[in-house]
Amino acid sequence: MPAEGEQDLREYGWESHGADGPVLREVMGLFPTGVTVVTTGHGEETEGMTANAVISVSLDPLLFLVSVHKDARLNQRIKEEGYYAVSLLAADQEGLSRLFASPERSSGLQAANSLGGGYGRTGAPLATGALAAIECEIEAVYPGGDHDLFLGRVVAVHKGDAGKGPLVFHEGSYPALHSTPRLGDSGAFMDSVRGFDVRTSRISNRKRR
Repeated sequence: MPAEGEQDLREYGWESHGADGPVLREVMGLFPTGVTVVTTGHGEETEGMTANAVISVSLDPLLFLVSVHKDARLNQRIKEEGYYAVSLLAADQEGLSRLFASPERSSGLQAANSLGGGYGRTGAPLATGALAAIECEIEAVYPGGDHDLFLGRVVAVHKGDAGKGPLVFHEGSYPALHSTPRLGDSGAFMDSVRGFDVRTSRISNRKRR
């Protein structure tokens, strides 16, 4: 039953819960995300981890954010090194994602060799075959409950094989995306940095003419 003064949302199709961690985790599993491997260190000091809590924050200045659990090995290594790289994984890199998501994942040269994409401008290793990689130097670190939020200043962007599709995580698995014909200006609506896509603005401009 709803609390006093609270509307009963069942008639609108909602199943309501309080501030419940497992429920939040369950519903966020319904939100499909891209998959990345975040790395720092160089050679014997390499550390990497699969992550999907990443966001492009700003274009001016160029800022990028990753969220890392405080208990993760990567957390302390990023703080020590002062930089990180984010490799955006392609659809055929599920194995690499699972490797770096494992608690038993390797560090050091073994991890760097598994990534196989050389070292970027910061010295962080990159994942060969990825769609792209973004390198950042730490601008600020913010506490986020059981995670730390690493806000990085982008220092390099590397384009990989953009002809491949992205690796997507949804409800605990990696579903395959099926391409559909592009719809031109009526395609993507959202831009993670600027909000509504500029193509939507073009549609509105044409209607006003």
